Amino acid sequence: MADFGPGRMSAPAYLACVALLTVLGLGVAMWAHPAFLHSTLQSIGLEAVPRAAPGSFYAVRVAPLFESRCAGCHGETREKGQLRLDSFAAVMRGGADGAVIVPGDTKASELFRRISLPPTDDKAMPPSGKTPLTADEVTVIKLWIAAGASGEVREIKGAPKPVMEVTIPQSDPATVQRRRAPLAAAVKDLQALFPGLIAYEARDSADLEVDASLKGARFSDANLAALSPLAAHIVRADLSGTAIADASAPMLATMTSMRLLRLANTKITDKTMEALAGHKALKSLSVVDTGVSDAALEPLKARGVAVYGGSHE
Repeated sequence: MADFGPGRMSAPAYLACVALLTVLGLGVAMWAHPAFLHSTLQSIGLEAVPRAAPGSFYAVRVAPLFESRCAGCHGETREKGQLRLDSFAAVMRGGADGAVIVPGDTKASELFRRISLPPTDDKAMPPSGKTPLTADEVTVIKLWIAAGASGEVREIKGAPKPVMEVTIPQSDPATVQRRRAPLAAAVKDLQALFPGLIAYEARDSADLEVDASLKGARFSDANLAALSPLAAHIVRADLSGTAIADASAPMLATMTSMRLLRLANTKITDKTMEALAGHKALKSLSVVDTGVSDAALEPLKARGVAVYGGSHE
């Protein structure tokens, strides 16, 4: 057994001192850092963890702003100023200097003060180099705080309408090449045969566009028939002013992916319209100055196809 004689502290006394110093240390930390106090109390169950309802104004309008504009510096990987803004509980807890949100009081809310500063101010948030909040986004946060910074309220009067963020998907060259591969050789050969007439609809698409209008009468039924290897992948075709006639009806019937077809000022008649009757993808058709009758166009119009032309136009 250890000797706790004169000049030596007894085991109970030693443990009591350690406990006292620990409590004092925690007390000082909690006093100096209120966020630490709340975090500690919440972790041991002495304080309820604030939560936001899934459909609340905070969850739908405010949290996405904190996530996209603030969580990079105040989130799981970085906690500048011991402040996290990646959960409702963390937002309400605050950081090293205390609460950053005072429900109902925007002027006393440090977070609102920071996001309202001019971008040139050293204390402005987000900091220089980061995407700043728009005026509407600042207003959303202001109204939320002014309405009590609730995690339950679903609507706040006067809040700007949400704006759908437009994102341009990144093209994957390998995927595009793989999709185009089955027809790549045929496309290349026919582009050489008809320079400038055949192109891909978009840089990430395997669908094709054909514009023969500039060839005029030099583009015939036989020329269109030469495109038969590509027929199922042609989604737009402008054959206006060409020598196309009803002889091309069978070829047009195979272009089942066609969405837009221009046949203005050609020699087609109702026979060609019959060939297009089963084209479910067709959305727009021009037959201005052709021999097509109104009666032949009715089935297409009834299906919702935008038709331009006819015997009365």
